[in-house]
Amino acid sequence: MDPLPEKDYPEHPESQPEIGDLGSKGDPAPEEIPLPPANLTDSAPSQEPAGAGSDPDTLPQGSSESVGEEEIGANPASPATGEAFTLISGCSRKDILWLSALGLTIVGVAIIALCLFFENINTSTKSAVDFPVRGESVVISKIETYWRKVDREEDIGIQLNINFIPAAQVTLKSSDTGSLRFFFENPKGDIVGDSVTRRFSGGVFNDTGKDTANIHSTGGFADLGDYNDYLTEQVHFWNLVIKEGAGAQPEGKDFKEIVRMRISPKRR
Repeated sequence: MDPLPEKDYPEHPESQPEIGDLGSKGDPAPEEIPLPPANLTDSAPSQEPAGAGSDPDTLPQGSSESVGEEEIGANPASPATGEAFTLISGCSRKDILWLSALGLTIVGVAIIALCLFFENINTSTKSAVDFPVRGESVVISKIETYWRKVDREEDIGIQLNINFIPAAQVTLKSSDTGSLRFFFENPKGDIVGDSVTRRFSGGVFNDTGKDTANIHSTGGFADLGDYNDYLTEQVHFWNLVIKEGAGAQPEGKDFKEIVRMRISPKRR
C-alpha cells in the first residue's frame, strides 16, 4: 500500500471544540452561538451555590423570584421606613378619619333617638298605689285596670267610632256615706269621655249592692292598631283618676283626688 501523502498527516492536530461534537460529519454544521467572554475560559459549571457572591443580573430567573420573596419577608414595610402605611388596605389616613367621624355621628344620632324613644314611654312610679287607699269616708282595698272591646248592647254612651275602651274594677273595704267620681285621662292629660260617679254607704256601692263596681270610659281607641301600640308601650300610659266626695250630696268642689294610677295594657 502506498503511503498517504504528507498532507494527510498534519503536524498539529486540529483543535477539538470545547462544547463537543453536536453531530456526525455528514450533518451540516450548526450555527455557532456566540458565548459571553466571561464563559470562554470556563469549561465546567461553577460549583458555587446559587446566589452566593453572584451578580443578581446573572442569576437564573427562578432564583431571582425566590430571593425577592425572601427579601420582602425579611424587611416588611413599616412607617419608620417612610413608605406609605395605612391601617385599612386601600384607604388613606384622611379616609380613615372621615369614616371615624361618620361612625361617631351615627352613634350620636342613635343615642338621641333612643333617648327620645324612652322619653315617650311612661316608666315612672307616680301611678303606683299602695292599697288599701284611705279617703275621708271610704277605704278602697283593690283596683284592677284593663282594656276591653265595646259591647254595643250593654255599654251606654260609648262614642260611635270607639272600639276599645279602658275599664276598672273597684273593690271597697269599708265606707261611710259618700261618692266616688272616676275620670279616664289619655297620655296628654286630657279627660277622655264622660266622668262616672258611684255613691256608696255601709261598705257597698248603692247601684250594685256589692262592694265591687265595674267602671268604664265612654272614649278610647278607634282601632286595634292604636291598642297594639299601647300594648307594646310605645306611647304614654293612660291614667285612672278617682276623686272622693264625702257626704250624701257632695258638690263638685268637694271632690278631692285620692287615687291616680296607670291603666294596665292587658286586655279582657
